Amino acid sequence: MARASTLTKLSIDRWAHLLGIHPLHINQVQILVNGEPLGYSCNHLWHQHAWQSADQVSREDLAQAIRQAEDDIERLLGFRLAPAWEVDEWKPTARPRQPENVNYYGTDIRGYAAGVQVNWGHFISGGVKAKTLIGALAAIAWSDVDGDSYDETGTISVATTITDECEIGVYYPGKAGADEWEIKPINVSIAGGVATITFRRELCVLEALQEALVPAAVDGLDDASFLDEVDVYRKWNDPQTQASFLWEHLPGTCGCGDATCQVCQYSAQAGCLNVRDARRSLITYSPATWDAAAATLDSAAWAVGRQPDIVRLYYKAGLRRNDLACPDWSMDPAWERIVAAYAASLLDRPVCDCSNVAGKIEQYRTDLAFSSGATELASYSLSPEDLANPLGTTRGAVMAWKRVKQESLGEAICA
Repeated sequence: MARASTLTKLSIDRWAHLLGIHPLHINQVQILVNGEPLGYSCNHLWHQHAWQSADQVSREDLAQAIRQAEDDIERLLGFRLAPAWEVDEWKPTARPRQPENVNYYGTDIRGYAAGVQVNWGHFISGGVKAKTLIGALAAIAWSDVDGDSYDETGTISVATTITDECEIGVYYPGKAGADEWEIKPINVSIAGGVATITFRRELCVLEALQEALVPAAVDGLDDASFLDEVDVYRKWNDPQTQASFLWEHLPGTCGCGDATCQVCQYSAQAGCLNVRDARRSLITYSPATWDAAAATLDSAAWAVGRQPDIVRLYYKAGLRRNDLACPDWSMDPAWERIVAAYAASLLDRPVCDCSNVAGKIEQYRTDLAFSSGATELASYSLSPEDLANPLGTTRGAVMAWKRVKQESLGEAICA
């Protein structure tokens, strides 16, 4: 797994695929025959950290560029490029037009549940991201499926009651299912209460080899260089936590010197969310209690006899392509290419000495605003609209900006 401490929606391995980088090389792996690398057109290996190879981009550098590209694009779009969880987002509730009035029922002017517009569009559901261990230290069986002498396929089997194949995740062992250590992509099939999971070998390079003080090529034919066990988790949306309603204390409601009076704290109550406009993420909220036995949220009365002052929100939102195999965990392929190009334009050091890769990245880094001349004599060839592109004037940035203008929710782009 081409991992990094900076989490991204577009994986490093997927970025490498889109840029034409060999899947083994992005993961520091080579096929060595008699100590010599198998003859590819380019055998340049990537390393984990910049200090391991100071004259080229590392996987950590690349992850930071991808994350910046995703953040920049999402800020302008007003929605996440793939489904993601938003945690502890605070929103003030709508107040009556006359400030001296108080809403005692927590409803809107029509008598329906009060609403609020959350920060990120394409609302999916309330809840938080949860993980539950299915099987620890599941043994990997390596096999050469295509007969090329490289045991490229790892297979594990675990017993499970889960029926949704998209909820299965595989992680480095002993990492408590941390997102940084997820092995992906994987293929999952479930039959008879057993999940059979396959994934590629180069995604499982030992951590010690990635973090080595003097990094070396990882021999793809050496079993000792790769994991022999993994942890398997269920990753899912837990609807139990969706909203928390907060009320300020009214002045004078606590007695002087009363040790039990928590005057500097909000009164709080749990609740649930319902969507009114999914695209623009206009949602409604209601008080509710969690029924653990039935795994449902049941209606409740307001704990305080007036509308809450603040709503704390926990929800899942983001662009979801329902025609993809696992839409809740995938990015639209069209946006993958845009993010890959824009991220490439943000890289500020050489990538590698492979001419096909370096040439493509230089294309994305080309400043389209420059035409000729130098300093004050320079002339520019971009349209005024693209010249004012908030993402910049490189080819990758212009590609991203043109797509953003087509897909934005509208209010996210300011003149």
